Amino acid sequence: WLQTGAWGVSPRPSSPAAMSRVVMEQIREDIARASAQFPDVMDLFADGECVHFRFGSDEFTAILRGSYGEECDVIGPSDFELCCSGSVADIVRATCSKLGTLNRKRGAEEDMEDEDIFVDSDGDDGMTVEPFYKVRGPPEVRDEIANLEAYDIKCTVDAELAGEIRVTMALPLPSEITHSTAEAWGFDKECPLYASMSINANHYARDGSERLDVTFYQEKTTVFKQSLAAGTQLSNIAKSFWRRLSGAPAVAAMLTSMPVPPRLVEKKAAMEVESMQFGGVLMPMARYITKRLPCLHEYCVICDEPLVFPPLLQPAVCTRELCSYSLRAYGEAITGEFKLQSVDLEIWDLLAAMAICAGTMPEERMKLLFDDMYFPTLFLPGSRNPALSPGPQGRRRLRELLWALDESRKKLIRSAGIGWLNTVGAPGACDDPLLPPLLRWIWDSNRSYLMSLTEECRIADLGTPFQYLLLSAPPEVESAFQELKQRYGSEFCFHGSQAANWHCILRQGLKNASGTALMSSGAAHGPGIYLARDSLTSASYSGANGRSPRKTQDFPDMGQTATGLRLHDPSNLVMLAICEVASVPALTKHQQIWVCPDEAAVVTRFFLVYQQSDVPRIMLGSNALQQQLALLTARCICG
Repeated sequence: WLQTGAWGVSPRPSSPAAMSRVVMEQIREDIARASAQFPDVMDLFADGECVHFRFGSDEFTAILRGSYGEECDVIGPSDFELCCSGSVADIVRATCSKLGTLNRKRGAEEDMEDEDIFVDSDGDDGMTVEPFYKVRGPPEVRDEIANLEAYDIKCTVDAELAGEIRVTMALPLPSEITHSTAEAWGFDKECPLYASMSINANHYARDGSERLDVTFYQEKTTVFKQSLAAGTQLSNIAKSFWRRLSGAPAVAAMLTSMPVPPRLVEKKAAMEVESMQFGGVLMPMARYITKRLPCLHEYCVICDEPLVFPPLLQPAVCTRELCSYSLRAYGEAITGEFKLQSVDLEIWDLLAAMAICAGTMPEERMKLLFDDMYFPTLFLPGSRNPALSPGPQGRRRLRELLWALDESRKKLIRSAGIGWLNTVGAPGACDDPLLPPLLRWIWDSNRSYLMSLTEECRIADLGTPFQYLLLSAPPEVESAFQELKQRYGSEFCFHGSQAANWHCILRQGLKNASGTALMSSGAAHGPGIYLARDSLTSASYSGANGRSPRKTQDFPDMGQTATGLRLHDPSNLVMLAICEVASVPALTKHQQIWVCPDEAAVVTRFFLVYQQSDVPRIMLGSNALQQQLALLTARCICG
């Protein structure tokens, strides 16, 4: 925010290279000490020649003029300006003093009443910071904390700064969020979700002109809060709900050419109305956030409007042009850490291989795989006008881009291996400036959870080291499947499809495509999702169709490479999913081929990749193999 000219300030750019490693280490040590001395200070960190910190919702930046310890300028909200010197702790102390919120009261602890709040911290450098005397905040806070405890929600008052009280609520993760969903969304299932905010009397008066910023985290060190994958989306949800709660003018929903699902509009409105039945600020906010947690995947990460495409497991950005632009222009600064915080280069390369294969399909097939709802809208750096968008011309351009991506990938892996993904955006690495945004879209648009299985988790009888966890069912679908499983039992089967189709399946889910334009292999045994107990039967559905990518000469043998660093040759892939299917009455069995017309009765569990000539015959009728798959599934789903 500082580099974008917030508050009209244009400080000189940070230059970490200008500081010696010794000085930078000294600053880091001083930050740790200051964090211990001043627990009221949040998000204290250094960025080159700037030190950033926050009191409640007020952000401050100290810009070093010269050597560390000499004079610096502290800039804050409104007209706050300060010139001071000394260590990080000295800078923070001087800022507190000017704010008028650091009132030293030696010996005041024994005179304070029980309801008064104070913080007493000892620094690890031998210095002692006196207790902070805290003025009592709005009485509604005490009442709300008592009400929250009745709902098993713990709430602490952390500090009072400039007339505002900072509180933190510990919200338990709802039971609908399974271990695997929590992992896919970046949550720790065993740890509560902390929601921290600063509130004052204006908030309790429901003053719509008063901002309410909520910070979410799960883990906290002495220096900073760990980045939370869903943090930005949750903050956007909280802001939206505060506008509704306070009666502030609603932000008009962004227009889209596609129909918005009425079910999701009504669902969100019902959660708002139910949560607003509670008085105060903390209780309705806690109730609303708790209700919204299991359905993060149903609403846009940026605008919080319902997704126009059917939701899968991973949260996503909607197809509205402004959201697409924001995602491409600002990336994780807008969306949070949902994607880049856990980029697995091997998975990213596998997704790129699928997209490259999709780009080789005949025109009509490619039009289905990249229909308008799932088409990349790409922007050149610095431009607000799409350089790639849906339409006949856009599809032709996309085919050219995917062909160029294949060529650039083959060239770069010869020198960089899996690191080609990190070098493709370097100057001169590729000829087309849209390739880096396309590659980013390939990663961002994947809405299924795909994770490499470690060697100890792999099942040797599956005959390939390329084994992955593949989950696409959102919480409500997984819950419905578990009910079917409990009633009818379940078994594991293979599902095979071309690599190009998997690009589509990971974004739309495994569908009953019989009788639709997406059907690619006929329906000899009737409509439904086709499954097999025999790997070779499913592999026959994975054969190349259309123009295959040109085989890479001397493609590196990655079979012995460490997990997460392996590559795949798009010209030589067979991809199979292992699905768990509930034995519902509609399931029909035709020797090795099973057909299930009920999409709710089939969920993906694992993903296998083979070379075309190396697919072994594996029979999933084996009780031992079924038990291994069941145990591994339980471990991945339930933890």
